[in-house]
This record gives sequence, C-alpha cells and structure tokens, in this order.
Amino acid sequence: MTIVYFVRHAHSIYSPDEYNRSLSLKGLQDANFVTNRLKDQQINAVISSPYKRAIETVQGIADAQGTQVIVLEELKERIVASGAVADFEEAMCHLWSEPNFAYEGGESNLDAQKRAIPTFNEILKQYENTQIVVGTHGNILTLILNAFDPAIGLAFWRELKMPDIIKAEFHQLELISLKRMKL
Repeated sequence: MTIVYFVRHAHSIYSPDEYNRSLSLKGLQDANFVTNRLKDQQINAVISSPYKRAIETVQGIADAQGTQVIVLEELKERIVASGAVADFEEAMCHLWSEPNFAYEGGESNLDAQKRAIPTFNEILKQYENTQIVVGTHGNILTLILNAFDPAIGLAFWRELKMPDIIKAEFHQLELISLKRMKL
C-alpha cells in the first residue's frame, strides 16, 4: 500500500496573490499541530502545491524528516475564475454540477483534473509502497480524490477544515480507503 497524507493548508491571510499568501498566526499554530500529528510517521517524501500557505503547512514535517519539500506546479489550487466571483458557494455548486463548465479565466473540474491527475499518478508510481505527505488545497484535493472515486465531491469539499489531514491508501493507482485524521 501507498499511504498519502493529504494536508489541506491551515488558515491564511487573504491576498489575491495566490502564490505568496502566508499562513495567519492561527494557521502557523495549526501547522504545528499537523507537524506533531505526522512527525513520527515514516514519511518518504513531502510534496506540495507551489502556494506558500500549502508549503508552510507541511514544512515542519519535512524538517522533522530531514528532507526538503518537493514543490510541484501541477498541484496548485484550482483556479475558479480570473477575478472574484459574486458568491463562492454558488460558484462551487455550478462547477460541480457541470464538470465541463468554467468561469472566465478559470478551470472546469475536468480541466483541473487533467492538470493534476497525471502528476499525482506519477507520484503514486514513484513512491509506491511508501508513505508521503502532499500539501494541498480544498478544491484540488477534492478533484484528485474524485478522479479515483466519483462519489467524492461537493459534500466532501464542504466538510474540509483548515488544516485537515486526509489519509488515503492506494494500491497502485486504485484508492482503497480514505479516512480523516484527528488533529
């Protein structure tokens, strides 16, 4: 089995600069809880979205393992639109009800999956039968898991916390089990 600990980033200070948005003070404190929860696991790699808030959330795990965070552009958060949407919840409902639909400048569910899934499949192959951490975001995490189990969707996304740890077990490219870990 390959065990993937998906770590949804902790609370961040809002900024339209997705790449450089930092964790808030609470987010930094919560990232320590994430580190403490996973530091005793035998982690073979710590991989992250290129967004600072995701990296900051998993950096402590990498430090505890004596390794670097591997940053992969394809794991960045899904782009909803080129600008702000009037009602984010409504926008999410529309995107999930029509997987091919995209707002101007944004990615549809299928577009985001086409970007992220090939990279994630390569991660599963490269780290087969090991344990890894993936620093991620709510939308792209849900879309990755949805590609392996179509029952995972909007309801799953709504239940995610900041931060959150989702432990997924894979056999090759098949999702075997999924479990939320307590922080």
